[in-house]
Amino acid sequence: MKLAFISDIHANLPALETTLRFIERQKPDGIYCLGDLVNFACFDNEVIDLLRKNDIPCIQGNHDEGIGNHKNDFSFSYANKEQKKFGLHSIKRVNKIITDENRKYLSTLPFMLQLEFRFPFHHLRLAMVHGSPFSNNDYVMEATPDELLNEMMDNVNADILLMGHTHVPYHKTIFCEEENKKIYRHAINVGSVGKSKTGSTDACCCFVNINHETTLESPESVEVHFEFLPYDKARVVQKIHDEGLSHAYDNYFKTGKN
Repeated sequence: MKLAFISDIHANLPALETTLRFIERQKPDGIYCLGDLVNFACFDNEVIDLLRKNDIPCIQGNHDEGIGNHKNDFSFSYANKEQKKFGLHSIKRVNKIITDENRKYLSTLPFMLQLEFRFPFHHLRLAMVHGSPFSNNDYVMEATPDELLNEMMDNVNADILLMGHTHVPYHKTIFCEEENKKIYRHAINVGSVGKSKTGSTDACCCFVNINHETTLESPESVEVHFEFLPYDKARVVQKIHDEGLSHAYDNYFKTGKN
């Protein structure tokens, strides 16, 4: 079984279009989005419309929650004083242009999605969150201790925990004992489609392959692969400028860094 995951599009339509075309060619058994559909790259309605057109299940990111509830300021929209003016301007712009239907859609997205698969030799439980199982604004980095990751997975009864929010992809295989069995769990950050923070300027998506002929006692029962896809970044930068927003965030699309 092959599943595809995307996250943190941040209104970047060119990146999303490129990513979905690539994913569709891989013919996965399912596609899921881990939130932050809107804010920054100015194609907010278009991104939501494309995801809905393709019937892609989504969860609510912190930016989706902010815009969905018509908040005029949320500090996670900017990282420093230089970005604050742009961040507030971007929030104001999204609140002005987003359709009532799309705002309602954002406001009603679920905090978490859970899946369970039953195979001949084992069953597998997946949980998808934006930040962590406790908050959509938590940063769960690769350096997070295994004990804390195990606690998170215990909290949501999951063997695989999939996250976004940090914009930095990773896969951690975590050994643990459950019901007198030694098994491997998996913590995965699926990266960012629309606003990279890795030093790569490309869109990132994640594929999870589940081998149903093995069990969780084998670390190879779950394989994770990331794809980094070039897209038309000049189109995004031009859209930001055309909308009268600051150049402060151009660096994301040119260098993949703050």
